[in-house]
Amino acid sequence: MPRFLPFLLLNLTLLTAACQKEDAKPAEAPLEGRWTPDSSFDYNYSATGAFVSKTSITVTPNFYLRITSDSLSYRATVGNYSLGHYKLFRQDKNLTFGRLSCTIMELTDHKLVLHFKALGVPPGGAYTEQEDVYTR
Repeated sequence: MPRFLPFLLLNLTLLTAACQKEDAKPAEAPLEGRWTPDSSFDYNYSATGAFVSKTSITVTPNFYLRITSDSLSYRATVGNYSLGHYKLFRQDKNLTFGRLSCTIMELTDHKLVLHFKALGVPPGGAYTEQEDVYTR
């Protein structure tokens, strides 16, 4: 057996292992925790579904969002009293709580973006969708 063969086999093994690790998806950041509102936007659409405008909504820092594996609650920053507590259902990027549902548009260790679709839009009517941005 040639002297370089064990060295070559070792290098091929290490290269294969390195390639397999690169293909693995990075773990998603945890949704659970305390989230502070950062910004909020309304996306306005015409009756035909064409985008019309994006409006920034003033966010007051008097509440925070607390998410656990099975619940979502809004809490006051002063006094920590409940502003609403809901059972949370999650399916992939979709969240449902109370009568609301939204889609996780972005989730990192420090940022959460939730997009709420318009509910109860009459056929042929203009509508608005909201997007909330949180940080931690």
